[in-house]
Amino acid sequence: MKTLFTKPIVIQLLPSSLLLGLLLVVATISSMILLTAPIIMLIKLSGFALIVASSAYFIARDALLLLPWSWKKIEINTKGVLTLVNNRQQRINPLLSTATFVHEYCVILNLKRQSFNFTLPPVLLFKNTDKQDELRRLRIWLRMVKNKTNEQAHLPTYQALAADD
Repeated sequence: MKTLFTKPIVIQLLPSSLLLGLLLVVATISSMILLTAPIIMLIKLSGFALIVASSAYFIARDALLLLPWSWKKIEINTKGVLTLVNNRQQRINPLLSTATFVHEYCVILNLKRQSFNFTLPPVLLFKNTDKQDELRRLRIWLRMVKNKTNEQAHLPTYQALAADD
């Protein structure tokens, strides 16, 4: 495998107050909508309990990074191999999903294990991080990888069309 970078990309993930605020706003609005709806009180309270429980879980996992399976670090070595480290110090080399989202202000890494069909928890990165240069290099790497996988995904289709001519 050829070398893609002169130095590896390493991003240490920190708790995100922006994501915490977004999750709290969404949970509050959805709770208010549910509680004002004209439905049976038992259903309202059950839905409210589900909203509170799921919000608490996602805030602890993604915004505050408190759970053992919360991501702690993203590493991409000089050969372009992605490695994620969680709070248990487990190192995982995942595959990027095609649903990975790359934007200047937000990067969402949707991942899956190489040996399973199950997805891994996503990694959410916002522009307000300390390492702007590392985040920029990560976005460039993601665009390179997405273009490469798109070309490979369409390659059999193009070969089939060329064979028909």
